[in-house]
Order: sequence, then C-alpha cells, then structure tokens
Amino acid sequence: MNILHISPYYPSLETNHAGGVCMGKEIESLEKNNKVYILTFVASAYDRKLAALEGKEHYKYVVINKWSRIIHILLEPFLPAYFAARTSYRYAFKLIYCMRKYNIEAVHAEYSSMGQYIWLIKKIFPYVRIHLVEHDVTAQSYERKKESSKGFRRWYYEWEYKKISKQEKYYCRKADRVLTFNEKDCRLLKNIYKLENVQVINPYYGIDDIYADSLEKKRKAEYANVCFLGQMGREENHLAAQRLIRIGYKIKEMIPELNIYIIGNQPLEELKEEQNEFIHITGFVEDVDEYLQRAQIAVFPLILGAGIKIKVLRSLALGIPVITGKVGAEGIDESGEVISLAETDEEYISNILELIKDEKRCLELSCLSQEYVKRNFDWGKSEEVLRRLYERE
Repeated sequence: MNILHISPYYPSLETNHAGGVCMGKEIESLEKNNKVYILTFVASAYDRKLAALEGKEHYKYVVINKWSRIIHILLEPFLPAYFAARTSYRYAFKLIYCMRKYNIEAVHAEYSSMGQYIWLIKKIFPYVRIHLVEHDVTAQSYERKKESSKGFRRWYYEWEYKKISKQEKYYCRKADRVLTFNEKDCRLLKNIYKLENVQVINPYYGIDDIYADSLEKKRKAEYANVCFLGQMGREENHLAAQRLIRIGYKIKEMIPELNIYIIGNQPLEELKEEQNEFIHITGFVEDVDEYLQRAQIAVFPLILGAGIKIKVLRSLALGIPVITGKVGAEGIDESGEVISLAETDEEYISNILELIKDEKRCLELSCLSQEYVKRNFDWGKSEEVLRRLYERE
C-alpha cells in the first residue's frame, strides 16, 4: 500500500526529541509491508542538518522558523495557536502533489495539529483512508496550563483551550481511525469527544531490546546522583527542572554528596544561571543514556503536559528507579507498581531521601522497572496493529 506520513516535526530515529524518534519507528515498521512517503516540517537547525545527511528521496519537507510560525498564527486568529503554527499553503500544495504523484492510498497523520489537513484530503481524495495518531490529548494539556495560571495567562489558556477542544474534536471525528499511546488517553478521547474509532498502540521509547541494551551499557549508578531528562525548551520541562532544583537545595543540606543533572537541549538562560557545583545543566548531549546510566534515580516533578511521557518509560527501561507524580505516571504506572509516586515537594524529598539511602531497594526497582516496561510496552504490539491497519481490504 502507498502511505503518506505527515507530521509537524521531522520524523527520524536519529532526531533529538522523543516524538520524532517514535514517528521514525512507526515509519520503519510501516515500511516492512508498504511503500511510505514522508511530508513534514523542519523547524530546527538540527533537523535541517539531519534531513540533509539522511538525504532520503521519499522525504519532502517545508522549512519553517519562529517568524513564519508567528505569521501563520496571526493569519489564523480563530485557530488555536498550536495548530495555526503548522498552517501552511506551501505544505498544502506539497501534500496535494504527493497524493497525486505517488498514488497515495492512505494517510498516516501524527499529532492533532496535522488533523487540520484532513478536510483537504477528504475533499480532493474522498476514498483515501486517514489515520490520526494522538501523541497526547492536546485539550488536556491546555486545561492543565489554564488551571496552573493566573491573570492574563489564565485567560489566554482558557481561550486556547476552548478553541483546541472544538478543533481537536472535529479532527478526530473526521479521521477514519485515531491511535493513542495509552489506555488512559483512549478513554479520555472516548469520553470527551464521544469517539468510537480509537485504538491503542504502544509508544516507542528508543530501546529495541531492554536486556541486550543492559548488557551493552552496564549501570554505573553513582551515589546521590539524580537526573531529569527532557526537551528543556518546553514549558512543562522548564518548570519541572526548576522545581527539582528547589527540592535539591533542601536535600543537599542532608546529603552533601548530592548532584543533580538536568539533561536536554535548548535550556533557557534562566535555567543555565542555576548551574553550580552540584546543579549541572548539560544542554544537548549526544548520548542521554550515558547520563541516565550514571543516575541513582530519575526524578520528574511535572505539573503540566499530557499524554504518556517517553522520558519516564525510557528511564524505567534502562533500570533507573523513577520518582514522579500523576502527570508523569499517567498512562504508564498510575498505581505506583514500579514508580515511586509523589505530588508535594515534601513527598518528593521523602522519596528521594529514601531511595538514595536504600541501595537494595534501588536495585530491586531497577529489575522490576525493566520487567514492567518489557511486559506492558513491547513495540511488537504496535507493529501488529499497524500491519493490520494497513492491510489491503
């Protein structure tokens, strides 16, 4: 089957953000039984460089930057800003061109923002199947931003939330099938948008064989070494990192050996200024696993965001004990079977101290975490779903 994969970010197993890697794995699986063409946006210098290096003929893309996104948002005031940033006539023209040139039979769309192109596809190519992958429920993400904000910001997020709820519902209902990365999001979409066409696939957390990887990269956990992983240009990760740093200062008084590593590209200057002898802001690193393997525990004090957190899954898969709250654990382990759950700063402090001081418990959680991820999030399930989804009728 000829499939067109459309996405708002460059999809590749080599890119530096979890969503892009997950999309890259989907494409790899789809290519086993189909001919897959890719149309995407390139918004960063890193992805532009990656696109040039990979040089794949069946990859088409539109380059956008901060200013073009702002212009798109201003030109589409009634669309949510998150969606309007990926509104592009150039992209629409290339989409139609690819559909005709490659005789596309099905479209695999990533993220709710790409749902805005469904009406165009359906209008010109009414018999083409469209499957939309909801990496998270965007409306829930903005609802949390609204609830945690005050003043003008709260008003802004309230306005965006209303627009997103309307548009996301419309896009999901127009798609022939909606895919989510966890049962929680599946239930949420069914409840708030009254959808019946929803199916769950497992997300790809970047490791093909947990046990082989563990043999290749032995855990070298260092005492009182705590890490946080994320794309630091995102508001939810920036705020969580700042919170972990505040918590870290209190723990430092009790455990002088404490080191905190904030791992991820595009940290804001405000965060860089926090760096000192025990707070380490790495910025972009070639191999995040190198830092993760040295961590005694991974801590994710998230209060914003929605959907499954790939960084939490990856940490668990590598055998790193994880402490996080309901936002970080949702869709993964909300009952706390292998994750140490915490909500308040005091709970985070208590759990961090307990694990740092209990090496035996850390080792136990390391084994349990890997088994849990292997049992519940194996990529083989996703491959089978994708294979059946694109079988010729």
